[in-house]
Amino acid sequence: MLSKKLKRIALEYYQKYHQEGISISLKQILEIVETNFKRAKDNYSKLRPPKTSSEEAYITYWVREILQSDFILKTLTPINIKKPPSEPYFQALAEYLSFLPLELIRKLNQEINNTPPVDRKKLWESFNFPVEEAKEKFVKLVVARKNYFLKKQLSLPDTFLGQFKIPKNDYQKFIQNKDKIIQFCNQLLPVDINKLPSWFYSEFNLPCFICQLPKFPFKNFNEAVDFVFQKYSDLSLFKSKVIIKLGESTHVKYEKRTDSFLMTIDKYANARHQRVALIHELSHVINFLKDFQNRLDLLQKGKYYQEKKAIAIEFSILKDLSEDLFRARLSEVLLTFWRIIFEMKLYKNPNQNLGKLYAQTFNLCFKGANQKENKFYLLNEKIITAPFSNLHHAVAYVEILRRKFLGQQK
Repeated sequence: MLSKKLKRIALEYYQKYHQEGISISLKQILEIVETNFKRAKDNYSKLRPPKTSSEEAYITYWVREILQSDFILKTLTPINIKKPPSEPYFQALAEYLSFLPLELIRKLNQEINNTPPVDRKKLWESFNFPVEEAKEKFVKLVVARKNYFLKKQLSLPDTFLGQFKIPKNDYQKFIQNKDKIIQFCNQLLPVDINKLPSWFYSEFNLPCFICQLPKFPFKNFNEAVDFVFQKYSDLSLFKSKVIIKLGESTHVKYEKRTDSFLMTIDKYANARHQRVALIHELSHVINFLKDFQNRLDLLQKGKYYQEKKAIAIEFSILKDLSEDLFRARLSEVLLTFWRIIFEMKLYKNPNQNLGKLYAQTFNLCFKGANQKENKFYLLNEKIITAPFSNLHHAVAYVEILRRKFLGQQK
């Protein structure tokens, strides 16, 4: 017999399906829940100790993940670039990606990043990149995307507050405190800006203070894993459940069938960034284990909760490990702010000089920078295909730094 919790989850998804206009009965959803309740219960009995959670928490996670995956599949709009849906937004997206395919965008970015910074301007000029035509198609895409959400009586970025489950109060604190946090991060950056190379804050470089550090604490992944589980020694018995491999991007996934954490680290990143990324993903694992031990419904809490908890753990680890590394990590916070603030201003008014706006927003985030125009928003894959996809990170950064380091509780 299903628990009250599983019945509530079934009702929750029944309402979500119908809000999206998907025809499915509560009986059908309950049948899915019943089937997966039995599968989860059977699989849990076969797991080898130590088990990361109680049977109840494990079953809840299994059932919710199944429903969540099914909901995403049913509400996803596949885009065929050659034959997109008639909706103007999808037409505009297909038009931009036909003009600048993602494979070409990634190739251009990779070629630029693999070129010494002093030579990048010359390389960029050799591309003869069609800036004006790309700008025209980009603005068309932004306007169409904005109108698409307005027709649904939604606005950007408010749409993502619900998607990531960001409390409106936390979002308002982000709006009110982002400038203070930007100033705080700039004050803590570990290198004297007067000693930085002339190209460091140019439009041809993404400033990274992690790479500027004279030394780095870990030689390999194992040392990083050992350090994290030494700090959280009460969870060290689960260290063997962390499986690490290199891949196309960085992420971690709880594998419910084996009760393990499959961690993928970006194979294209340099060694330092791979290890910092590993610490962040391990922070997700620590948070996951803590919440599982407390019988919490992790997936119900949403991405913002998960990211905020992981960032707080990561910052604590970095400060224990190396004050300079923690401070250098703040440059990545500023890069996140740069994109989110640009996107907010972009969707408020797409019809302005966007190259100038991109440069001005960069200068706002990095004190000492003096960019005049930056056209590389046209090659930023996230800005093109997934705007506000890091909004939950930006809001979480403000909330954590505001509370833990600026001593603001309200």
